[in-house]
Amino acid sequence: MAAATGISAADRVRGLLELLRPHNLIVAALTTYIGYGSVAASFASSLYDGSYTLLALLVVVMVAAGGYAVNDYFDVATDKIVKPWRPIPSGRVPARAALALSIILVAGGVVLSAALSLPLLVFAAANAVLVVEYSRWIKRTGFLGNLVVALNSAATILFGALAKAVHDGVGLPLASLAPVAIAFSLVLGREIVKGVEDFEGDREECYLTLAVRMGPARAAKVASIVLLVTVAVSPVPLVWGGYTVAYAVLAAATDVMVLYTVYKLSTAGEGEVIDVARRARTMLKLAFLVGALAFIAGLPFNG
Repeated sequence: MAAATGISAADRVRGLLELLRPHNLIVAALTTYIGYGSVAASFASSLYDGSYTLLALLVVVMVAAGGYAVNDYFDVATDKIVKPWRPIPSGRVPARAALALSIILVAGGVVLSAALSLPLLVFAAANAVLVVEYSRWIKRTGFLGNLVVALNSAATILFGALAKAVHDGVGLPLASLAPVAIAFSLVLGREIVKGVEDFEGDREECYLTLAVRMGPARAAKVASIVLLVTVAVSPVPLVWGGYTVAYAVLAAATDVMVLYTVYKLSTAGEGEVIDVARRARTMLKLAFLVGALAFIAGLPFNG
């Protein structure tokens, strides 16, 4: 069949990999482990619990992978116009195959979560529904979509923290919620900034982003306020969470990038704010990566 359509087996494999976004899956695994490690750091317990740790990471990766596949499935009409090279419109991955793969991955991840605990099964199932509904319709609502993206990013950290708390039979420490709050505020701020950057297109498509609702400059100031939460919460893991000085150094670098972005966004006028937002979104993506590295590098070696 591949020969008949002019698409080789290698092209199909590359299409599947592109559909599942392996680089994003690595980030999902890392953020899950950040939550897992935050509880371990708070109680000076083991940072790795063998197959249990791997299972927790696998659950998140499978649900995330299924979410990416179903996102492309629902976006196929738009992608045919603006991104014809994507796996489905290019013909490398049939739409039905993408849908079937997404169902298998999401359902498989939820089923596997039952081996962790009933609360984690409920958590995984609820998040799976949110992932699918985001792709089906929520992403087109504007600001509500921004909130869901931020919530999904923070949810991977919270899932990891809950998994470790369940394994160790402890309560969820307040300090372990710091990375959840940091991820939520940083991603929400970045999504609002993206709405400022995409203002013209979103207005044409009637997406109700904050930039469309209140204007790009005012939306940029709202993003600045949200981003300041990231800086305000960043000392918590060092002071109460058991993290090392490596966290302090990298978290400080993250804060500098966020504060610089806040300054540029909050002082930009209507005529320049869209260009500023374009650069700010790139800076915030880098800040997220450095912040994630801060949590990983700052974990104490407790065995």
